[in-house]
Amino acid sequence: MKTKLKKLICSILSCALALSVTCAVPILSVSAKESIGNGLILSTDSITITAGSSMTFTAILEEGFDASRLACIVADPDIVTVTPIAYAANAAAYQVNYENSGSTLAAIYHLDNPAVVAYVTINASPLIMEIPARLGTNRDNYCTLVSYEFVPYDFTYADFGDYKNTLNIKYQCASYKDDGYSRWGCYGSFYDADGNVLSKVHLYCSTLAKGRIYHSEFNVPVGAVRFTIEGF
Repeated sequence: MKTKLKKLICSILSCALALSVTCAVPILSVSAKESIGNGLILSTDSITITAGSSMTFTAILEEGFDASRLACIVADPDIVTVTPIAYAANAAAYQVNYENSGSTLAAIYHLDNPAVVAYVTINASPLIMEIPARLGTNRDNYCTLVSYEFVPYDFTYADFGDYKNTLNIKYQCASYKDDGYSRWGCYGSFYDADGNVLSKVHLYCSTLAKGRIYHSEFNVPVGAVRFTIEGF
């Protein structure tokens, strides 16, 4: 993905794209989890953003360079948009806005020298996902997350106003030492902004086997902002 972004940056430069920023100057800082490029430092190397929210990060050039000559390009702008909100001497601030769920990569680069570039990975999710490293409550038999994705809710025989997405989860049995619990399962919960449980769901394996991957689908209630799974 980085190679494609570099090619796209060069293409933009050939079209003489210019960046314009006219905002108040913020206090800019670099966090411990930074992304370091060739002469450019981003305040983070990864961002997780949820629906209805926005986040900011900063980019800092070497002393004496003009941050207004920085530009940003997103590999998939259908997932998030990134816009400049301020600059001060060699530092610039950017805002990330949620568009759709998914993962993408953003590149901050210098208009006059595309070799000066740093990258930030952006994960966009309709919900805050609180998934532990080990799924379940049995320390001998447990699963781990493989992947999850959100797809539009399209069950035609129910009220579309009740749900906003379907959450597809894949999980793999990582430990199976207790034959007495071959029917493994744990619970997940969808919460609203006030911390109320909107729906409780069951992740289930009828024939537990180490290494086997399982799949569950859950409808995401309207108003849900957070999803958690039992773990230890």
